[in-house]
Amino acid sequence: MITSVSHFIKRKLGWLGLPRIVPYIGYGDQHNAYISGEVTEDYGISKPEAGQSRLKNIRAMGKRYIGSDLKGVKVTVTYMGMKQEAVTDEHGIFRCHFQYDESEYAGEGIAGEIWRKATISCIRSDEYPNVPDAVEAEVMIVNGNPQYGIISDIDDTILVSYATQKIMKLRLMLFNNAHTRMPFEGVSAFYHALQRGTTINGFNPLFYVSNSEWNLFDLLYEFIQFNRIPKGPLFLREMKINLMRLSKIRTVNKNHKLEVLHHLFTTFPQMQFILIGDSGQHDPEIYSEIVKLFPGRVLSIYIRDIGIEANIASIKTISEHINSEFKVEMILVKDTEAAAKHAMSKGFISPDYLQPIIEEKQKDLDKKEHTPETIL
Repeated sequence: MITSVSHFIKRKLGWLGLPRIVPYIGYGDQHNAYISGEVTEDYGISKPEAGQSRLKNIRAMGKRYIGSDLKGVKVTVTYMGMKQEAVTDEHGIFRCHFQYDESEYAGEGIAGEIWRKATISCIRSDEYPNVPDAVEAEVMIVNGNPQYGIISDIDDTILVSYATQKIMKLRLMLFNNAHTRMPFEGVSAFYHALQRGTTINGFNPLFYVSNSEWNLFDLLYEFIQFNRIPKGPLFLREMKINLMRLSKIRTVNKNHKLEVLHHLFTTFPQMQFILIGDSGQHDPEIYSEIVKLFPGRVLSIYIRDIGIEANIASIKTISEHINSEFKVEMILVKDTEAAAKHAMSKGFISPDYLQPIIEEKQKDLDKKEHTPETIL
């Protein structure tokens, strides 16, 4: 409601900024492609820098939450010669679903490509007479027969977030940016190893599912790129929030994660998955529910232990149940190295990748010791 009122006032006073297209990472297979993004007020966030001041970081975070989402903007999405029109919803988000037969494109040099491009442009209207230049969206296509897919949480799984600690979380969000936020040690090498698997030129697709809001898409995407973590589609919360709620620990929406996981398991019905999360919130419960809904489809579950003792007993109970009933291991790990060793023992990753993971873990620990995040 506050965002809508802000939008109305800005429009009446002529203060509403120009539209900006933010493309999300699309995904699909040989028959379907899902492409989405948002149109928002151009709030002018500059490229983050390692030595950026606290004030500049605070300003950038504030802009993510005070910029107006532009409802009712018509966009055109062009993909593999096909075009669709869509209209942004109340959060400024648009979605397109392309259906096709890839065999028809065999002679055009497109079939078989993993990363493809879609073009997104806004359509001028009386309400939005000024439109931005067209942008390109990346689309990850699952080709062939990958060993497995990987679905990973973000907060406190690849990104140190302190999601269950209100003050620590807020300080990290306000005082840091994508270049100064810390990944968990060894995550990049481990995820690259999972992506490659044990086959020559293997490509196992990665998907990121989080209870973070779409307001933070640019920060999370930049964080993944900057830390050389394999890219993949991000599935964030549909509800975008405003600045007045920024300091609150977000209410964990278990339905959001369940819905995304259900969608991915049904979109790629032949694929098995490795699931990765943390012990801080409800990942073990959510993942065990997916094991029950899709028996035989989950190869293994890795839960990063972030030190909340009250949750350990429950996780062990869940782990014992799904292991006895469905033969799926839920492994509680202290660090990335432990997860990598288990993955290697199960044949998920090549033994050649273990030492690079251990070495990167140590480098990340050294870096963290000398360049800690600003949390005070």
